[in-house]
Amino acid sequence: MTFNQRTLELGRLFMVALLVFYILPIGLLLSQPFLIRDQAIGLGLLFASGLVWVWFWTRVLDGPDARFRVVAVALGALLIGAFTLMTPPQYGTFWIYVIVMIGAAFEWRVALPLIVVASLVAAGLDMIRGTTVLIATGEFLNSAIVGAAAIAGRLLIEANKQLSRAREQIARLAVSEERLRFARDLHDLLGHSLSVIALKSELAGRLIKQAPGLAEHEVGDIENVARQALREVREAVAGYRQPTLAAEIAGAREAMTVAGIELQVEDDHDRLPPAVEALLAWTVREAATNVLRHSGAHHLGIRIETRDDHAIAEIVDDGRGGAATPGSGLMGLRERVEELGGSLSAAPLPYEGFRIRVDVPLRSVLPARGVAEAATSVGMVGAPDTEVAR
Repeated sequence: MTFNQRTLELGRLFMVALLVFYILPIGLLLSQPFLIRDQAIGLGLLFASGLVWVWFWTRVLDGPDARFRVVAVALGALLIGAFTLMTPPQYGTFWIYVIVMIGAAFEWRVALPLIVVASLVAAGLDMIRGTTVLIATGEFLNSAIVGAAAIAGRLLIEANKQLSRAREQIARLAVSEERLRFARDLHDLLGHSLSVIALKSELAGRLIKQAPGLAEHEVGDIENVARQALREVREAVAGYRQPTLAAEIAGAREAMTVAGIELQVEDDHDRLPPAVEALLAWTVREAATNVLRHSGAHHLGIRIETRDDHAIAEIVDDGRGGAATPGSGLMGLRERVEELGGSLSAAPLPYEGFRIRVDVPLRSVLPARGVAEAATSVGMVGAPDTEVAR
């Protein structure tokens, strides 16, 4: 399980909401026959400790006031300790708030001994208020257990942050690896051809006056090598620009496995025209890339189907969602979709997560582009050498 930023913020709000337990001592102070001075002091201590608690969770813990974490814990301990000493033992204690602050504020090697000391202080405060050794011992054990839970919670959150950073690094490495692979393929395709062209051009230059016939032959070879190199580059670029659904789903599955994201695929579609399949494959690639880079999700669903002469791809994750501001990837995908007369929607879900949905009408593709591309794929139509790859 991973925590996205929204989950962490909700956790902070939950901890602030624990101040609801202050209702009991406030009610007792106002309803019981205490001196006005004691009521004022008690309410003041509660109010001040509550402010420290809110400040700690909203600004001190991994926030702009992180440098004041020792001050916040010490101040909270002082205020809650003073309130504990001035109340009868039957009213209980709020020292547990101090224990939780220590566990959340410090690295575990520091927090562990501080938790032990704070648990002993909790037991000592109970003894000072006149409780029995048995009750004080129970208070010590209770504080120690809560402190251990607080330390474990901090360790879990730190591990999830490291996982999120690893996901981002994996996404960057994947992009870098793809660039290196493309550069390597182009080098392999063009390196030899360009070397031959350079050598034959040099030879033709030397022969053009001495043996024009041989020079003409060399120029013809140069033309043939250049055309062959051009065809190879077009094939390579077409392979990169026209992905297949099977390959992109397999790639997404591998990437999600590495990132620790559970992937569920529902593939229920008829045979698609090459242009439509390439478009849906681009959709899967773009959505998977965004999930790895931005979402912080731990579940991803991909559904591909054909329904009512429409091809539909829907990709849903349970990540942080966010604003539906399209980046360059989504803008490029929208252009591809509109070229085929389809529609694209990309928006956060109501509670959490993000959904990308592409809907392409098959009838608008089959008559014009689909038939020609299908014929080309089985050798019925040849692509002329003068065609420019896009």
